[in-house]
Amino acid sequence: MKATVKAPVHALLVMWRRYWQWMAILGMAAVTVVLGCIGFWKVHAVGGNAPRVLDVLYYTIQLFTMNSGAVSGPVPWELEVARYLAPLVPAWTVLKALGLVFREQLQLFRMRFYSGHVVICGLGRKGLQLTREFRAQGDRVVVIDIEKENTRFKSVQELGALVLAGNAADKAILRKARVFSARHVIAVSTKDGKNVEIAVLTSELVQEHQSTLKNRVTCFVHIVDLELCALFKHHRIFTDTTDFFEPSVVNVYANVARSLLEDHPLDRKPMTVSERQTVHLVIIGFGHTGENTAVQAARIGHYANGKKLRVSVVDRFAEDRKRRFYARYPQFDEVCDATFLNGDIGDNAMLEQVRQWAHDPDSLTTILVSLGSDSGSVVAGLSVLSKLDRTDDVPILVRMSEREALASLLSGGQGNAKWANRVHAVGLIGRVCTQQMFLNKELDVLAKAIHEDFVEERKQEGKPDTDASLQPWERLDQEQKDSNRQQADHIAVKLRAIGCRSVEGDRDGAAAFAFSADEVELLARMEFARWKAHRFLTGWVRGPQKDSKEKISPCLGEWDDLPADIKEYNRQAVRNIPRLLRLVGRHIQRVG
Repeated sequence: MKATVKAPVHALLVMWRRYWQWMAILGMAAVTVVLGCIGFWKVHAVGGNAPRVLDVLYYTIQLFTMNSGAVSGPVPWELEVARYLAPLVPAWTVLKALGLVFREQLQLFRMRFYSGHVVICGLGRKGLQLTREFRAQGDRVVVIDIEKENTRFKSVQELGALVLAGNAADKAILRKARVFSARHVIAVSTKDGKNVEIAVLTSELVQEHQSTLKNRVTCFVHIVDLELCALFKHHRIFTDTTDFFEPSVVNVYANVARSLLEDHPLDRKPMTVSERQTVHLVIIGFGHTGENTAVQAARIGHYANGKKLRVSVVDRFAEDRKRRFYARYPQFDEVCDATFLNGDIGDNAMLEQVRQWAHDPDSLTTILVSLGSDSGSVVAGLSVLSKLDRTDDVPILVRMSEREALASLLSGGQGNAKWANRVHAVGLIGRVCTQQMFLNKELDVLAKAIHEDFVEERKQEGKPDTDASLQPWERLDQEQKDSNRQQADHIAVKLRAIGCRSVEGDRDGAAAFAFSADEVELLARMEFARWKAHRFLTGWVRGPQKDSKEKISPCLGEWDDLPADIKEYNRQAVRNIPRLLRLVGRHIQRVG
């Protein structure tokens, strides 16, 4: 509780220092003038001679420079207070002015003693949101941004964060921020290339100071471009890992995709073995959010009925975007049935096509609208809604950036009965750019547990410690980390398939949950389908003999053709789910 109130209290203190102190100085000066005038008037009025008003005011003003105040005879209490109060006004003013003049030097002096702090490079909406969250937990934060006139500087200073105005891709600036002794370095500038450069320079600074370091520096690099992301994961800072530096690639649009599919699962009703419907995702606007949602859905969209996920895309430049997408994921069709249509959702023909998809009785459809602007997405989402019947239960997810008037309109509920519970704002910065999601804390706890189980089992089988897949999490290849994360994501899909869910907390003394033999077999097939999709999406192909370097595997066929030991490995992964969930404070419940 203490951490959650620390930042607001600090913000109030900063507000006091920045605004009300000046008001206090002015108030003190006014009190001094009033009391001084009264005091001098009484001194010079002795004997019944009324002094001149201007003389009294002149003597009072001189109190501020300590050139008056010495009088003969008794000193009135008003003058006594004024002549001691007056010197404090210029002294306080000088100290305030010196603080403003030498603010940066004072900040740099304070930073010389920083360790275990958080450095945020880039002060856009993401940087400001993360600063708020880290400060709310009591973390010391240093923010770097090149725009000296950034209006958000004032906000982060009021939160108690230190600010460095400069280029975060400059090694000297990063050295001033002491990134080599930080707990987290988070690169969230608007340019992917700059974020990569920040990570590389941070790695170099950690290497230069590693003889004096005690803790690992984790560096989170925000990269939007999927090609650059894939390329960067093969950079030497990932392959030449040390005990003091751990890089991690973060994509806020991937967080959006993970968030919306967690909050609005495509299998919103149980997709059992006998279910005839196909899960269908319609994406209107194939920008960053649309792409990442398609990929995330392809990774975890593997259901008990064994039917491929269907993905339909409507975009004004669908063919061009399809070419670029398939250049990155050439085997996407192995995982999903995909359709790309060139068109504008404002056209009646496109709206009619979306209506037909939504009304298809053989499909369980979800519609995502993600256009270039919040207002455009809202208009398109409501246009789609106007074509649907009131009895349709097809959710329309509208990508928004901020919880402002438009987002509030969609989530208003009362007064918006026409679209209440049917149109949902998703992807809000405050939801997807939280510390929890950005650092993948809970997800990585589960993913790490999955990896540790795998390592333990493989070592029992006699595999050598030098095997790349058996390395500690911090040294694990990014592709293998991602596979563990996707396995963690898919657990909820597996549980829904058998009428179960995971809930927070554990039942003390209750018997451990166990799947039936039939459930284990079903979920093992689903886990194999998920693993196979991950392989296809990362460029693997089927071949007669495994070759990790060339990404060839003989196990990319059908379940029935798998060797017995591979089948058993998938079954064991399923049996481990209840225990793995308990590690993150959750347990399994049967629904109904």
